[in-house]
Amino acid sequence: MPRIPARILGAVATAALVIVPVATANTATASHTSHRHWTTAMNIANLYGDAVALHTFLAGVDGRSTRSIRSVRRNYSGPNAHYPEGFVRITGLTDRNHDGLDDDGKLRVRVYNNDAILTLRKNRTGGPGCSRCSEAYRVTDGGFVFKNRRSVLQESAQAFDRMLRFNGRLGADTWDRGLIHVLNDEMPPEVQMVSNYDGNRDGYDDDGRLTFLANGKAVTLTIGNTGRQVGKVTYGPTWKQKAPKRTHHPAAPPNAGSRY
Repeated sequence: MPRIPARILGAVATAALVIVPVATANTATASHTSHRHWTTAMNIANLYGDAVALHTFLAGVDGRSTRSIRSVRRNYSGPNAHYPEGFVRITGLTDRNHDGLDDDGKLRVRVYNNDAILTLRKNRTGGPGCSRCSEAYRVTDGGFVFKNRRSVLQESAQAFDRMLRFNGRLGADTWDRGLIHVLNDEMPPEVQMVSNYDGNRDGYDDDGRLTFLANGKAVTLTIGNTGRQVGKVTYGPTWKQKAPKRTHHPAAPPNAGSRY
């Protein structure tokens, strides 16, 4: 199999890099009415599918080539990936009959608590300028991953807190309403997030408290004062709880939320 030039693979990997905040939404597919149309996992699965399609096209191999899948995966998952370690997890690669092709052509891409299913085609339809590149693979929503389906609200709030702190470690402000709005796209469809108010219009949540609603129940996430501090999840909505006496960092830049 011909060797793929490093400069080509590097260009593909660079094009796929997501810059802080890591939570990104596909504006062409995202909807204000249903925030499960597109997740970060699906976005990255699309980029991964593009890169695999290009790799197999240039190498002249089948679209399910395990060698191509592994080669491209290094740029997305692992110690040398272009994303922060642990951000992207790609599983599902199997070759039980040792024919050099993935058994079912389905890979699972996990980002945050969301899965995306990447289905690769057998034929080689990728490549620069290809008019049928969309046929090289297909991406579908794999759903929100719960450890316990009976704790939907608690796990959703805890997952949201982890996403905030992940972006906080990369330099984002965890109270930023723009970031909160983007991360809301990562929530399960049955969970609604409310009470993210910005009364003084400085671009940040007023009290750092978010309420999550589902099936007539509610929990409140009190965001940490710093990007690394773990938030606190309590039962009940914010409007039934006394707000904690604390002040967000003093020098908030104007219109901070406008950059998302």
